Amino acid sequence: MKHRTKEAIFGYVFASPVIIIVLLFTIYPIIMVFYYSFTNYNPLETQKFKYPFNPQESIEFHVGMFQDEVRSVDEIKDSFDLFSFVQYDVGLNLNEEQKQAVAEYFEVEKLLEDFVDGKLNKILTTSEFMTTYMAKKKNLFKKYTPQLVGFDNFKRLFKDEYVRISLVNTLLYTAIVVPVQTFLAVLLAVAANLKVKGVKFYKVVFFLPAITSSAAISMIFWLIYSRPGILNRILVALFGGFGFQPVDWLNNPNTALFAIMLMNIWSTAGYFMVTFLAGLQDIPSTLYEAADIDGASGTQKFWKITLPLLRPQILFVIVMGTIGCMQVFDQIYFLINNMRNITISFYIYKNAFEYGNMGYASSLAIILFGIILLITFLQRKYIPEEY
Repeated sequence: MKHRTKEAIFGYVFASPVIIIVLLFTIYPIIMVFYYSFTNYNPLETQKFKYPFNPQESIEFHVGMFQDEVRSVDEIKDSFDLFSFVQYDVGLNLNEEQKQAVAEYFEVEKLLEDFVDGKLNKILTTSEFMTTYMAKKKNLFKKYTPQLVGFDNFKRLFKDEYVRISLVNTLLYTAIVVPVQTFLAVLLAVAANLKVKGVKFYKVVFFLPAITSSAAISMIFWLIYSRPGILNRILVALFGGFGFQPVDWLNNPNTALFAIMLMNIWSTAGYFMVTFLAGLQDIPSTLYEAADIDGASGTQKFWKITLPLLRPQILFVIVMGTIGCMQVFDQIYFLINNMRNITISFYIYKNAFEYGNMGYASSLAIILFGIILLITFLQRKYIPEEY
């Protein structure tokens, strides 16, 4: 075996844990999202063929007679409704294909005979029960398989009012937060780069919100924004004489989203400050010395030297900030209580895990992916990295 081939094999062997993790937790979920977007996949039904139940007790409840009271099939045959029994007593929500299969191939006579003979007093899963009494098409009841619906989920997007509301809110959120947090991060980086006493302490203070739990920050701001919170107390003390009344910032649809924006700017500006600090270290001090000799003011040096030379970092921060804002979820989940201020990520979550519409949620996720990809492409194309 050649040395290079042997070296490559050992390299892949050592890298295999990371490769496997990426395949399982990144590549596979992405592939499944695209697949589910063309189906009616409902995660609430994935276990429906695994539920255990006692067939004898279910039939007794359905026909209103105990097994030992029944002498022949004819006594209960007229009171036995197959579809009602399967859907409500067995607990299976059947699709059209399954209903047709049950109507054609379910062996009702065999089931009722086993009931009369006392053979059903045992625990079976719904899958075991259905496959036992289906003459054909048993595979339809062995495990849950979502139906392919083509582009129906994507067509539904155009009729869903909350898709429009959530997209508008997400784009507005991104358009306001990204420029403000980027400019604030630059200012914080410039301030933290000054050679003054206590600058290390200020760096820690600025960066602290970035490493604090989002849930903890949300709860703190929930207290700040509440009607009896400190923000309203300060505003009443300052403007109470002009008729200002306390505002419930998070429950008012006109202020809730902007309150979340302010919180996000405060919590992320310090994180991006580190990126700009790294960029400031690469700017030659001789440029500032030459500017001082020419009599340039601090403002002129900031606009003519600092910002132009930070363009690579600015582009990076804008791109990463845009991706993060387009995917904002946790703050909305913790603090927003109305559907007028939801974002697209939160609406994806509600469809997938509250409404059980995983297929529809997957189509929303693909649309969000496409929007982020388009915006990132435009940013990379029209925002130059070099001065």
